Amino acid sequence: MKSLLLAFAIPAVLFVSCSGNHKDAKTDASNYDTIKTDSGITIVKNKEGKVINTLPTSSLTGSGGTKSATKDTSAKVQAAKEYPYYIGGVLIHGEGGNITLDRLGIGNDIKPLIVQAANSEGRFGFDGACSGPELMQLRLPAGNIQFIVRPKDTIDFTIVLEKPDDYKVYGSVESLQLEEVFNILNDANAKKSDIEDRIKASQNNRQLYVRLMDKRVEQYKEINKEKRATLMKFITKIDTSYVAILASLYLDPVEDFEFLKNLDNKLAGRYSKTVFYKSMHDKVATYAPVDIGKYAPEIISQTPEGKTVKLSSLRDKVVLLNFWVSYNPDSRNENPHFEKLYKKFKNKGFEILSYSVDKKKDQWTEAIRNDHMNWLNLSDLLGYQSAGSETYVVNDVPFDFLIDRKGKIVAKNIYGKELDNKLNQLIK
Repeated sequence: MKSLLLAFAIPAVLFVSCSGNHKDAKTDASNYDTIKTDSGITIVKNKEGKVINTLPTSSLTGSGGTKSATKDTSAKVQAAKEYPYYIGGVLIHGEGGNITLDRLGIGNDIKPLIVQAANSEGRFGFDGACSGPELMQLRLPAGNIQFIVRPKDTIDFTIVLEKPDDYKVYGSVESLQLEEVFNILNDANAKKSDIEDRIKASQNNRQLYVRLMDKRVEQYKEINKEKRATLMKFITKIDTSYVAILASLYLDPVEDFEFLKNLDNKLAGRYSKTVFYKSMHDKVATYAPVDIGKYAPEIISQTPEGKTVKLSSLRDKVVLLNFWVSYNPDSRNENPHFEKLYKKFKNKGFEILSYSVDKKKDQWTEAIRNDHMNWLNLSDLLGYQSAGSETYVVNDVPFDFLIDRKGKIVAKNIYGKELDNKLNQLIK
């Protein structure tokens, strides 16, 4: 599929008809070529072959020049600082079928704007207005198409009823870019589906099944890493396109924080009033206080014995702040390595603070004993609603922060040899 539902919880390029001066049919025809599409849209090109506009073919008829699709409401649109757009097309084999135009927002915010039945030739057309770029959706009898519309855009679709994913769109470069984002996401999903298919097919072979399950987590990590790298490369390529914001919502706010922060700064002046920019900006603002180079925020919590301890009491020590939970094996896999590091560096100004997001004290303390976690252990026993996990924006474990003697965060999510090397640098 080309499209995913981008009603995010979490997604400038030359625009054909967004220059601010909407060309009309009164323009000297000798300087331009016009191409009529199957759906009743005329594409206007200059002598160099550059597309400069797209218009409903009906607007080129008659002696009165351009026929405005929003003539009766133009005063209202101007008063609201909005400008008209036109979305039209042809739904092949879809004569009489209902088409709904939706505006998509954050989460489950899907606002139906207009419902229309395709005419006897399968043609449809929607008039509307907006003040900036919007993520929209055509809801069809056999699928959905998401796209971007901007003020003064005229966008044309050619869609086959039975194959809505194979649509063609004219007049919106950003909608084509959005399609590329879908391709990247769908490629990653296809690789994960392939892994799941192989696991399912191996259920009668116990050894193979266990081996595939053991590899699954790391394979998913590699797929996600590759997906994020491809998205960042594409976002850099499309520069200040609105689609860059939508694509960024699929990045990791921890691993890709610097990239997101730079993107936030670059796009603030263009899109600060749009809902998806605000979502990206809020995410950056949420993770900024625990970025590398920042002073580690305070944690105040209790030991298993009920003693209250502050993170700040460990100042002048190198601290590994490790978030974990007893019931997650992945969360405990590093404990043997942590034990070796603690024995090696504990007399050289090194401390481990393991902060649990457990809710049950007996499970927490049993895991501490079994894993020989003979360092500082704290928990509020409130799960992910604990003050520590909320302060450090930890939504999944394991996750750790390495803090230097001055109390600054110097690394995040660091394990294995990378952690060893960093500790050797910090502890002399």
